[in-house]
Amino acid sequence: MTESSLAPSRWSHTAPAEPGVATVLRRRLHHWTLELGVSSDLVDDIVLGVYEALANVVEHAYHSVPEPGTMTITAAYEHRTLTVTISDTGTWRPPTPTTNRSHGLQLAAAVADDLLVDHRPGFGTVVTAVWTDPITTDHSKPATRSS
Repeated sequence: MTESSLAPSRWSHTAPAEPGVATVLRRRLHHWTLELGVSSDLVDDIVLGVYEALANVVEHAYHSVPEPGTMTITAAYEHRTLTVTISDTGTWRPPTPTTNRSHGLQLAAAVADDLLVDHRPGFGTVVTAVWTDPITTDHSKPATRSS
């Protein structure tokens, strides 16, 4: 983070795993990363990847419970690395082949420098997305890439 940046180097929020909440969190992440000094093009990629991970929680994590569970997003900029984690305490539901969906984490992986999905049976899932040197490096790349 630069000396002139007004954004804190870390923020975290826990909220219900509902579609409208994911949209609010996406907006907050957008604002925070711009305050850090990340270019608007890269901010769009970061927000897209994180939103897809949040949507994944809403869609898959709490399919077997009547009330929505929670999701936590934590973003940190330390040592020239932006790390965003999205976690839940739900039960992983793999994508079904008949829905022709479930490309969200593939898209998140395409826009992040690194993406780790940690399914913790009985404890939920943690998705960690990393962007290395997002403030000083030109991250121009095609919208999709092969994995």
